[in-house]
Amino acid sequence: MTTKLFQRKQRVLLGISLISTAFPMAARAQASDPAEPVLPRIQVVGEKQQDNEHNYTARNAPSVLRSAASLFETAQSVTVVTGQQIEERQAKSVAEALDGVAGVTSGAYGRRGWDDFMIRGQISSAQTYVDGLRTQNSTNVLRAEDIFGVSSIEVVKGPTSVGFGMALPGGLVNLTTKRPQAETSFNAGLSYGSYAQKDATVDLNVAPKGSSQGAFRLVAHVSDQDDPTDHVYFKSQYVAGSYNFDLNARNELSVIASYQHREYIRNQGVPLNWSEKYGRSIFVGEPDRPYKVDVYRLGSNYTHYFGDGWTFKQNLTVTSGSSWTNSVFAAGAAKFPLVARQINNQDKQDLNVAMDNYFQRSFDFGRIKYDIVTGLDTMRERSDYYQRVDNVNALNADTLVYGITSTKLGTPSRDVTYTQDIGLYLRNTIKIDDRWIVGLSGRQDWARVKVQHLLGGADATNSNTAFTGNASLMYRINDAFAPYASYATSFMPGTDLGANGSLLKPETGKQTEAGVKFQGYDQRLQGYVAVYDLVRQNVTEADATLGYSVQTGEQETKGFEAEVAAALTRQWNVSASYSYIPFAKTTESLTTTDIGKRINLVPKSAVGLFTRYYFSPNKMGWNAGANARFQSARTAQRGVNYVALAEHTVFDVNAGYEAASWSVNLSVKNLFDKEYIQGTTPAATLITFGSPRTALLTAKFKF
Repeated sequence: MTTKLFQRKQRVLLGISLISTAFPMAARAQASDPAEPVLPRIQVVGEKQQDNEHNYTARNAPSVLRSAASLFETAQSVTVVTGQQIEERQAKSVAEALDGVAGVTSGAYGRRGWDDFMIRGQISSAQTYVDGLRTQNSTNVLRAEDIFGVSSIEVVKGPTSVGFGMALPGGLVNLTTKRPQAETSFNAGLSYGSYAQKDATVDLNVAPKGSSQGAFRLVAHVSDQDDPTDHVYFKSQYVAGSYNFDLNARNELSVIASYQHREYIRNQGVPLNWSEKYGRSIFVGEPDRPYKVDVYRLGSNYTHYFGDGWTFKQNLTVTSGSSWTNSVFAAGAAKFPLVARQINNQDKQDLNVAMDNYFQRSFDFGRIKYDIVTGLDTMRERSDYYQRVDNVNALNADTLVYGITSTKLGTPSRDVTYTQDIGLYLRNTIKIDDRWIVGLSGRQDWARVKVQHLLGGADATNSNTAFTGNASLMYRINDAFAPYASYATSFMPGTDLGANGSLLKPETGKQTEAGVKFQGYDQRLQGYVAVYDLVRQNVTEADATLGYSVQTGEQETKGFEAEVAAALTRQWNVSASYSYIPFAKTTESLTTTDIGKRINLVPKSAVGLFTRYYFSPNKMGWNAGANARFQSARTAQRGVNYVALAEHTVFDVNAGYEAASWSVNLSVKNLFDKEYIQGTTPAATLITFGSPRTALLTAKFKF
């Protein structure tokens, strides 16, 4: 960044800061009662957060937007998958819950044990947040959050650096955790399904005073499931306890602690065309060599209401994660009927501390209403990663005899990566005549990355400063339609090493978006349509030939999205989505043959349609639902490896009976047992099949 450009961005930040200071000063001078509290308005925010857990449609996303602003008046594409939607779709993972969200492609690498998703054609798997905070920055993500502990999922599409700092431009996924409610209740569930799937859940909420203040909640989930692929399984145990302190009218404090243990063997796929001879269930790794992952998390949320209308909020999360494996994987392209294999010895220990502190206030000047959010957030992470790749004997698919008979030890590596980011941000929202809504946001980040090579090699350090921004304009035509336009930028410091062991420069991104928000049925219907042009620059990829990472240049995606979710009546819920990405290509690259190629695994078209009908207005008795998902043809290419993935449509159905103290539900996914290729490995050497027809029977008990 040149000095002039840096100074120009500093002046922009200073200008926005002066504007934000001037409005509060004017408000104090004109307000008839400067001490007038805004506590009733803040309480409405609390109700909205509960709506996202219990209602079908969401009207706001306070956790990820740091505001009570409605989605209808937010000039950005944001999708909220509410708790009721998760329940009705019988989603058993975050990836499943995201399947059907406009602009999102989930599970593109198959059932490999953690959440994979792309947003607007860009990999975003490492951009999972919990309660508005980043819990892991490392790109070696082995994380899969337990969906039973989630009350809703918020998907922000497009650059998010202005609100969250380091981020790739595709977008992010924020998970809001289940917190204490105002009513004492006890819920338990048991499930059994195909491939010996077994689940047990407990959700206990104790509210001694009939209020969420002073209430406690305990959530627990145990699951065990085999897989259509031989020797593959997934086991998980999760428990979380949260408590809302009963303080006073001006202070709120909530704490949560959770623990998750997972043990699983990846479904890594099979070589292309092998399924014709060996079927879809063949396993090319080595049995009984699982991943073992443990995640401990402690978080707090504090709010203080000042007497003059200002509100201060602080969110804090400490996350400790560890993962270990000595799994066996396919190495490169297979030579029929042999597949070369390697042991991937990994030991990874992470510690992440994230904190967000911000002030917010709303002002009413008559024709002009002004909202301000300004704050400082920090994130520090230590990631200790040991790896050694050993070559072992090949597997003969004709005889299929497992066992390690020969081993050639590889060279071990152990790197400790320290990442730190401090961001000062400011968001201004100006509403004029209840029609025009102007958004101006800016953020200055100071980021530092240090990599220590404990088993040889010089340490590498890189410090970066970056200014990112977001500007938007929306016009509220009436209570039903509001067109908007926005522009946003992003940056992401690199932790990958280039030539001579130096850290690569940050990736950057930008996006232009225009769309229309719409709502109806007393706000029980929420939706949007949007077009966008997104550019990702300084794209980083590992080059196996060179032995280090390179920044290949630039990728661009252009697309259209449409999405709607509606509780049409008390008995009928519907949601639908459509994504069209005609342009998703590499536009600049050091490898000239890659220029013009389509980004791997990005479909041109995707459609999702879900409906649920309750036969009684009080939702007691019988109910039934159906889900259809279509994805157009895709391609995956890496060097000489090329895979063409055909289009496919998958249908799911479910039916259940709801009584006052119990319920039962039967869901069948992939009803017609459609055989399709779900994705490939990142190197496009192996293909992964979508899940065949599976059934799950769930019984729940309520007290």
